[in-house]
Amino acid sequence: MKKNIAFFFINLLFISFCMATEKQNKTYEVFVHSTAPMGAISFDKIKTSDYLPAMREAIADHKKEIDAIANNPEKPTFENTIVALEKSGFALSRIQYVFYNLLSAESNDELNAIAEEIAPEESEHSNNIFLNEKLFNRIKIVFEQKETRNLDVEDAKLLEDTYLSFVRRGANLTDEKKEIYRRISKELSLLDLQFAQNVLKSTNAFELLLTEKEELAGLPDDIILAAKEKAENKGKKGYLFDLSYPSYVPFLKYSSRRDLREHLYKAYNTKALNGDWDNCENVKKIVNLRLQLAQLFGEKDYASYVLSRRMAENS
Repeated sequence: MKKNIAFFFINLLFISFCMATEKQNKTYEVFVHSTAPMGAISFDKIKTSDYLPAMREAIADHKKEIDAIANNPEKPTFENTIVALEKSGFALSRIQYVFYNLLSAESNDELNAIAEEIAPEESEHSNNIFLNEKLFNRIKIVFEQKETRNLDVEDAKLLEDTYLSFVRRGANLTDEKKEIYRRISKELSLLDLQFAQNVLKSTNAFELLLTEKEELAGLPDDIILAAKEKAENKGKKGYLFDLSYPSYVPFLKYSSRRDLREHLYKAYNTKALNGDWDNCENVKKIVNLRLQLAQLFGEKDYASYVLSRRMAENS
C-alpha cells in the first residue's frame, strides 16, 4: 500500500513537471519559431510573465551551445569556432530584442521588475562567454593563423571583430582582474538599466496640456488632431503634448509660441535631473565604475572596451 502511494506521488510530480516544461516550451516556441507572416512576433500569444522564463531557457540553451564550441575535441577552425559562435544564441537574441524594445517603448512596473531581475543573470552569462579560457584559446588559434586561411573580406572582418570583442571584454586579463571585471560589469548592467528607466519614467511623466486656440499657433492640423486624441485618451480636455518624438519634434518645429517651445525644450533636456527619477547619483556611480575599468584595462585597452560597448549597444 505504501509503495503504491509513493509510486502515485512520484507519477504526479513527473506529470506536473512535464506539463510545466511543455507549457514553457510552447511559450519559448512562440518567441523563437513564430508562425506569423514574415516571422513576426505573435504578441497576442505572449503574456508579460512569459519573458523571464523564456529568457532563462534561452540563456541555458546558449550556454550549451558555447560549451559545445569550447569543448570541441576537433582542431579549431574558422567554421567550427568563429562561425559556430556567430550563429549561437539566436533564441536569446530574438527574445532580448523583443523584450528590450518593448521595455523602451511601452514600459510598465512589471516589465521593469523583470528587467532588474534578469539583468545580473544576463551580465553573468555574457561574462561566462567572454571570460571562457577554452573558448578564447580556440578563437586565438584561429586568429593567429588568419594569414594562412585565405579568408574573404567578410570572414576576415568577422574573425577580427570576434577576437577583439573578447580582448575588449576581459579575455586577456589575469584571473584576479577577471573577477574584478565580473563584479564591475554586473554593477554597471544594473546602473545602466536604472539610468534608462529613470529617463523613460521622467519622459512619460511630463505633459504640456494646452486649452487655448492661440497656444496652437503655427501647428499643422494633423499635429493638433493628434494632440487632441492624446488628451482624450487620458480623459483630459484640450491638446496634450509630451516628450515623445512624434509630439515633441513637430511642436518645436512648427509652433509659433516661443515661450511654449522653450518650456518644452527645457523639459526635454532636463529629464531625470531632479525629482523622483533623479539620475545624478546613478551618473556618479557609473563614472566611478568606468574609471575603475580604465585602471583595470589600462587607458589604451579601456578605450577599445568603451568602443566595443558602444558598438554592441548600437547593433
